Amino acid sequence: MAKDKVNIYDVAAKAEVGIGTVSRVLNNSPKVKTETRTKVLEVIKELNYRPNKLAQNLASQKANAIGIIVPTFIDHFFVEVLKGIQAALEAEKIDLILYKIDKDQAMLDKILDIVHSKKVDGIVAVTMDIGEEDYQQLLAEEIPIVLADEKNDDFHSIYLNDLKGAEMAIQYLLAQGHQKIAFINGVQTSQHGIRRLKGVKNILAKNDLVLEPELLKFGDFKTESGYKLMLEILDLPQANWPTAVFAASDNQAIGILEALKEKNIKVPAEIAVVGYDNIELAEYLKITTVWQPMYKLGYLSIEVLLKAIRGELNNFYQTELELKLIKRETA
Repeated sequence: MAKDKVNIYDVAAKAEVGIGTVSRVLNNSPKVKTETRTKVLEVIKELNYRPNKLAQNLASQKANAIGIIVPTFIDHFFVEVLKGIQAALEAEKIDLILYKIDKDQAMLDKILDIVHSKKVDGIVAVTMDIGEEDYQQLLAEEIPIVLADEKNDDFHSIYLNDLKGAEMAIQYLLAQGHQKIAFINGVQTSQHGIRRLKGVKNILAKNDLVLEPELLKFGDFKTESGYKLMLEILDLPQANWPTAVFAASDNQAIGILEALKEKNIKVPAEIAVVGYDNIELAEYLKITTVWQPMYKLGYLSIEVLLKAIRGELNNFYQTELELKLIKRETA
């Protein structure tokens, strides 16, 4: 086997482990059994395998640019994250290349195109909901990658606890005396939406309550979706209306408020509303919401990525950012 052609797949195959295990060994993860670690290290030595990231640290091979991947440019959440990214890069003489990649079946191919273009030294992927199979393929590329708003033990991850955030929102509404609560969620397959739904159900179950099927709605995280889905709920007999609505995003909460205003329903006297994110408009509209530190998420993602590119991290960086409930006038 030619030395210059040895890659992480070769090591994994000979050691009879997955590439994720090889990656964890290379990053000194404590999650690898001693016996497995020894076996992998022996194969690495035998094949004279040298991770590409060592070569990437050579100045002559640097692109002196980083890539930021987001699913949209216009959503308020991503605008706030990008503000943090921009601030972290202000003192750095590094170019930023912004990529918009939709969450579709071709998403991984598009990300790999960026990697193979050699235009960037590292990547921050923001809220991309990348599947496990795709993660495994990205591992093989050995380019520094930071997952922002996503958790994976095989990558540098800065993440937020969706389940905990939803629990905070529902617990607050229950404390206000609400028992009939609606949940307007995002895309049904979104991991963030799935975790938030689990948080809603967890707290309701602990209080011997259930989320009525007719009060659970799926759409997307946009304003129009909140408006449309709230109108669907208001089409129910008034006896079935909730006394409070929890939205999976502030954008949806804005749409919900518009629908309630259109139907002359008083907030919060008749129906209370809680959002999620704490975007700038939420403060302006006085929406009670779960605050996500979006600016910090962006800023810290760049700090971690630059350290990874410079070879200053000996292990995968993992941290969970704190959420807070911001109490305002809608609930």
